[in-house]
Amino acid sequence: MSLEPARVGECDTPLCDGAAETITPVGYVCEGCAAEIAAEYEQARERDEVSR
Repeated sequence: MSLEPARVGECDTPLCDGAAETITPVGYVCEGCAAEIAAEYEQARERDEVSR
């Protein structure tokens, strides 16, 4: 969680100034950042399944 003040309506991802559209475990983010987060979660899930 960031200690910086929230920018209402803007993506919570550092260095991104997109419009926030989606709530994720990382915060309120733009569509592009949400897609990247989803891909990272999917990759982690696949790694976990392989390591079992």
